[in-house]
Amino acid sequence: MAALLSEVEKRQAGLVQSGVNLNTPQGQAQLEQEKQQALDNLIDDVLVAQDAARQGVAVSDAELDTEMQTIISSLGGQAKFEEQLKLAGQTLEEARSMQRTQMLYLKMRDRVIGNLQSAEQVHARHILVDSQATAQALLAQIQAGADFGQIAQQSSQDTLTRANGGDLGWFARGTLSAKEVEDAALALQPGQVSGVVQSAFGYHLVQVLERDPARKLEGDLFVKVQRQAMENWLDGLRAQANVQRLAGQ
Repeated sequence: MAALLSEVEKRQAGLVQSGVNLNTPQGQAQLEQEKQQALDNLIDDVLVAQDAARQGVAVSDAELDTEMQTIISSLGGQAKFEEQLKLAGQTLEEARSMQRTQMLYLKMRDRVIGNLQSAEQVHARHILVDSQATAQALLAQIQAGADFGQIAQQSSQDTLTRANGGDLGWFARGTLSAKEVEDAALALQPGQVSGVVQSAFGYHLVQVLERDPARKLEGDLFVKVQRQAMENWLDGLRAQANVQRLAGQ
């Protein structure tokens, strides 16, 4: 509870410093969001620590001491470090505790994504329109033999992919902004075209060009898949946890 109160006080001070009037409904709403985020973060810290303990992962005092010395050196020495602690309103033990938590999280992250070098991927293209009737009409043309790419160039409302015939490139699960399109593509074999797929963006037709059960992850896709893996791991910890929130928290 003390850690939560301390974090909420810091976030409240930050809002005030940024010019937020906490006496207004909008200010109170922002403060409530900050309180909720602080609580969620602390809960995640506990869940990560519990999972680390189950897996025998820990940050030793020697590892922590080494990292703290690195931080102190990077700030210009002990006096500068203590000055930063004072400005942040932290004690040395609080700083060490926060650093240990961060180091433990990084160790667990390495476990979750350490071997994540490849994933099932598809190379697909799509057509986006604003009505189901239009999508159905275009689907009928494609089923009658019209070229998917040409239809995309002529009719798709996705300005980012239209010129390239609707090409979405290679992607893996959890990396497209439209999950419905992603799910449709991952259910198709090369050459197949989906039925009409609705998403928040409109109505889509999807065609898979290629698929690979274990394609190497590179660039932005590598980052997205890693991020999704971490979120899935945290979601799993949250789902298994017995978290009891007291009234007002």
